[in-house]
Amino acid sequence: MKILFSADWHLGYELAGANRQPRLGDQIRNIERIAAYCQEHAVDVLAIAGDVFEAQEKGLARVAVARMMAALAAPLARGMRIVALAGNHDRDYFMETANVWLGAEAAAGDERVVFRTRPELMTLRVRDEAVNFALLPFPTQARYDMRKDDSPGVAHHNEQIAKLYIEKMEEIRKEASAQRLPTVLLTHVTVTGATVNAHRISPRDDVVVPRGSFPEFELTVIGHIHKAEQIGAAPFYYVGALDRMDVGEAAYEPRVLLADIGPQGVREISSLPLDPTPFAAVSVSSEEELAEKAAALERRAATLVKLTLIVPYGTYTAPMVDRARQLFPRLYGNVELEWLDAPKAEATVTGLNPADVQGNVRRYIEEQALPEEEKQALLELVRELRAAPVGAVE
Repeated sequence: MKILFSADWHLGYELAGANRQPRLGDQIRNIERIAAYCQEHAVDVLAIAGDVFEAQEKGLARVAVARMMAALAAPLARGMRIVALAGNHDRDYFMETANVWLGAEAAAGDERVVFRTRPELMTLRVRDEAVNFALLPFPTQARYDMRKDDSPGVAHHNEQIAKLYIEKMEEIRKEASAQRLPTVLLTHVTVTGATVNAHRISPRDDVVVPRGSFPEFELTVIGHIHKAEQIGAAPFYYVGALDRMDVGEAAYEPRVLLADIGPQGVREISSLPLDPTPFAAVSVSSEEELAEKAAALERRAATLVKLTLIVPYGTYTAPMVDRARQLFPRLYGNVELEWLDAPKAEATVTGLNPADVQGNVRRYIEEQALPEEEKQALLELVRELRAAPVGAVE
């Protein structure tokens, strides 16, 4: 059985800020490459190790799913199956709804696309071969039946969920062992020993599982860490993300993992490259430097650019930002400013009145070494925020 592994698609993700950049086009380009690999290598199962979706509401979600299915139409029509599990960004209600929605046209017992939000041992049969998939979604209280949470803090809470995760993994291992079939562990979690931290999740909200707690399955493939890497000498892999997410991942080389698994285990395993979106961090002090940096980019039209302006304090930067938008079609986020010779602001504020929040903020702003127009703009913003109804400000 040939299985192609991927993870961390984050379909529908957008780079936010003053210069928003949707990423769906980049994502579909790489899914089309995955589809080509599936056809070239006659892949039987495409397995996605979590964080499949980012857009999970209304129109954006429908567009993302429709384009994903269109990109994978050829291998699905040939009979390939998709197995995916929930990561920390996947919402259970959306995965479960999509499970029904995408399987609506399948014949009874012939689901082509399967999403799972709960731990499960799934057996897939292709021709005369069968492989078990131990599916362990990202650990949450609901997914691992943590009915009572009397944890004194976040750290203890996460330790308890990690313990339930390990117990469920061992339970599934025993079930798989009794069936005497090769078993692939597909999961989405932080494992000790990875060279980078989990992406796009606060450390206080992450669940970390020791490498020594994992049984030796025939193959273990994990999502959540966006950099592809093997941990140790065993067949134990972080498969990596579908594409680079931001400039912090500019050096990552997105890949997929292709495995051929037979009755005795892994027959062959190889890593195949995807087509990463180029990112660049650009720092300039003038429009002339902007033009020089733009000319130096090999794939300027495709490159997502994070811009920093290094200019004298008080410089009117709007013309430079406008020029940057012309030169870099994929400028993203907020343009960062590094002021030269900026006056140092006093950090201490004394005599605050806990009952007068607005007055405290006004006083703090007025004491800062800022141009008067900036002070007034900040004060007006404070007034607007204070006047807005609770929940009206996002």
